[in-house]
Amino acid sequence: MISNAKRGLALALSLVLAFVMVLPMLSRPLYVPASAATTEELKQKIANLDEQIAASEEKIAENNKNKKEAQSSADSIQSEVDALQTQISAYNSKIDALNEQISSLNDDINSTQKDISETEKKLAKQKESIGDTQKLLGERLSAMYKTGNVTNLEILLEADSFASFLNRLELITRISKHDSDIIATLQEQSAELQSTKDTLESQQSSLQASKQEIQSAKSEQQDAKSQIVSKKSTLDTKVNTLNGYIEELDADSAELESYVAAARAQQQAYMNSINAQLAVTASTGTGTYVTPEGGNGTFVWPVPSSHNVSSGYGYRSGVGVSNFHYGIDITGAHGAEIVAAAAGTVSISANPCPHDYPKNYNCGCSGGYGNYVVIDHGNGLLTYYAHMASTACGVGQYVAQGQVIGYLGCSGYSTGNHCHFEVRVNSSGDRSLTARNPYNYF
Repeated sequence: MISNAKRGLALALSLVLAFVMVLPMLSRPLYVPASAATTEELKQKIANLDEQIAASEEKIAENNKNKKEAQSSADSIQSEVDALQTQISAYNSKIDALNEQISSLNDDINSTQKDISETEKKLAKQKESIGDTQKLLGERLSAMYKTGNVTNLEILLEADSFASFLNRLELITRISKHDSDIIATLQEQSAELQSTKDTLESQQSSLQASKQEIQSAKSEQQDAKSQIVSKKSTLDTKVNTLNGYIEELDADSAELESYVAAARAQQQAYMNSINAQLAVTASTGTGTYVTPEGGNGTFVWPVPSSHNVSSGYGYRSGVGVSNFHYGIDITGAHGAEIVAAAAGTVSISANPCPHDYPKNYNCGCSGGYGNYVVIDHGNGLLTYYAHMASTACGVGQYVAQGQVIGYLGCSGYSTGNHCHFEVRVNSSGDRSLTARNPYNYF
């Protein structure tokens, strides 16, 4: 288990070192306000920002990977910490139980000691009583001797009759037996008290031995607990180190995400400038399609291989973007040819977006269009072809109706492979005013 923790710490330290070494290498470019610049210059600025956004997103992805690895290590070590805490709790329970036993034994020891003390007092009084009785008998015999009292034999011989002799013999026997009984009783009681004391002292010794044994067991539990606590403390430090590293990764990713958002806003500002310049250079007119031969014409379908429209022109909901859709979305196979719906001159051919894959967020490239083409058909009529995998025409190039201008993809704000086809008339106005229903041109 500890070997896993060591591997986790090694991984954490390597991740932290990599993070510290790589972080200074990531540039934080300053934003340049969209100023007077040519369309090509603005496109280049957008492309430069795309590269920096891509680098930032790559670093965010790297941070997320490192965070996942660090979090996995932290979780693994935390599992060990939790297991150790369970062991510590178990040791605490055992130590508490032993403390209760020690407390109970202390109560028994104190109670037994109290009994021993009381027995010793009783024994001392018994011995004192025996001494007093023996002293009293001695004093009585001494008094008889000092006063000249006769012996028991003399008392018997002085009897004036056999009956008197017997009476005197019984009296002497009773007095002697009484004295002996008193002493024997006192000695018997003393022996019982001494036996009780011996038993209590034996119990006391047994209780002390049990207490010592339990205290030894408690010490063993405390030593084992201390080792576990030390291991847990080491692992806690590792977990804290990993969590600190994860916080640093989160902070760096948050800074990068803020940068990406600001860079995309800057790209949108550049796009606005491009659209403003396009409005100046674009043709104006009624918006009808005039063929190269000079007559009125109709569009050809921009994705010849597919006529599947996933989202039409007009209001829609549940797509995470504007409720009003200013074009039509034609789905198809990735890389399918996209052709010019009508003849005209390419005003924009932009390939700034490397994010040619499904996504449910706006990568910000070209304001969400990704790789796209704009063709000016004259008379104020323009067509937009967005979310391409790549374009196949250049700015200023004249393209014929039906000529390949790019390939269907999923760049920009796109959840799946499709071509966003949009028609605008006199693009100098607001999009909501200049967009037209493409179906009116087929």
